[in-house]
Amino acid sequence: MKPIKSLCVCAIAAASALTAAGADPVETRAHFSTNPGDAVGRAASITIDGDYTDWSDDMIIATCGANDMATAFKGSHENCVLDLYTVYAAWDDKNLYIAWQMCNTGDTWARPGDGPLTDYGRVGNVPLIVALSVDPSATPMTGMLKDGRFIWGDNASNGVKFSSHVDHLFFMSGKVGDGEPAMFTAVDAAGNTDYAGGCTTFRSSGITYKMAEGFAPSHLWRQRTTAEWATPTELISDPSVLENIYDADCYDNLKDGIPTGLKPHDYKYDSFYEMQIPMSLLGINREWLEANGIGCRVIATRGESAIDCCPFDPSMVDNTFGEYGKDNSTTHEKDDIDIITYATASIGKIRTGVVDPLPDPNPGPDPDPNPGPEPEPDPVDGNYTVYFDNSSSNWSVVKTWIWDEADANRNYTGGSWPGADMRLDNESGYYKYSFECTATNPKLKCIFNPGGDNGKTADLDLVNNGIYNAGGFVKVYQSGIESSVSDNDIEPVYYNLQGLRIDRPATSGVYIMRKGTETTKIFVK
Repeated sequence: MKPIKSLCVCAIAAASALTAAGADPVETRAHFSTNPGDAVGRAASITIDGDYTDWSDDMIIATCGANDMATAFKGSHENCVLDLYTVYAAWDDKNLYIAWQMCNTGDTWARPGDGPLTDYGRVGNVPLIVALSVDPSATPMTGMLKDGRFIWGDNASNGVKFSSHVDHLFFMSGKVGDGEPAMFTAVDAAGNTDYAGGCTTFRSSGITYKMAEGFAPSHLWRQRTTAEWATPTELISDPSVLENIYDADCYDNLKDGIPTGLKPHDYKYDSFYEMQIPMSLLGINREWLEANGIGCRVIATRGESAIDCCPFDPSMVDNTFGEYGKDNSTTHEKDDIDIITYATASIGKIRTGVVDPLPDPNPGPDPDPNPGPEPEPDPVDGNYTVYFDNSSSNWSVVKTWIWDEADANRNYTGGSWPGADMRLDNESGYYKYSFECTATNPKLKCIFNPGGDNGKTADLDLVNNGIYNAGGFVKVYQSGIESSVSDNDIEPVYYNLQGLRIDRPATSGVYIMRKGTETTKIFVK
């Protein structure tokens, strides 16, 4: 077994974390890596079924080491081991797939029933976060709510902040099936979010995730150093041993054999998570992803603050030997504020010079230096219809409240809350409501509710022929039309959020694009 090193010269360790001019630092020390060998994942269709055999080493976009988190040095007796090891990425024409390996090597030294092996060594009901940077020009998220608290937290004193750019945060429980997992985006210029307009549930948007027992990577590099407390005030080992996580010589590959003094590792204690995100939800498509790339990081928390992340960030261990407020025998990393500054891992392409999402895939010739007036949109016939998918809500009554934000006196559902009844439409299978609006340039809004305030949706932009559910807009209803022509051979058709057909979007905003049988919401800068 190689001797343990104690690196006391922090400059030596810091020098091996590479930083590009004007960019976030990239972690490359020891067995930490970000896009090793420029790996960015690969195109593949993944079945989200709690089976990791769809995934392979060539999809790995970031790595950490095992047993390198703060609790390995203070609080190793605790349960719910949060130890991120690798992050994977894949994609196909419709979905982005992300996976991450978590490990629990506590069985190499602990007894059955000890803290790290309780509940079969599983990750408990604690928040896991997938952070994405899709559009670097978009407002960077802080990780906080508008009221000053942290997302999925109950205070402002501990949590995760972001200095490196992210614009989508996906929160879910480590115990699949617990809680209401959701995606968050910024709702103000400061980059804060909320549980209304900034929150989209997995259930309403087609995001899924599963967990499988076991270990997928072909290697398992475990950092062997520990540093524990004899008493709450007396550290057995010098705190400088924490620097060993940055030294490759302080790791053993458990796939090559078990070091003297340790017990064999049983991979049943490890947890592999896989996740599917519709690309339309991110406002991108496969071609854009492969041409520009997006950034990704996975973060494990104890419900208050981060304890590990991949790609790794030094904020995960900057308060290792401080005292946790509720138990001074464990680490302050569980309830500090972590500000993540290191770079995300790239998916699809190493990110350099990223352009806005969804550029014109077929740009025309140079613009006419003397352009004529903008083309007029198709005339409005004044007939509007909205649909509601009640399959997941199971409301006994479905009502809608529709008004014109441009003129509060215009109400199209009777003018008395909670609005008009929606009737089940046999042709579409959805609840349906139609009305007439002849106003010029209306700004129609809608709310769907089960007969009152309890359970009602947010205030939503009304899309003509739009299908909604309790989470918001889903897609445009297409009257059951089935296309016998490949979608690749069909020119896209565009609509504004009032459901009016337009030419290719010429100004910034949100639009609906229909191509054959596929309908997508797009964002134009």
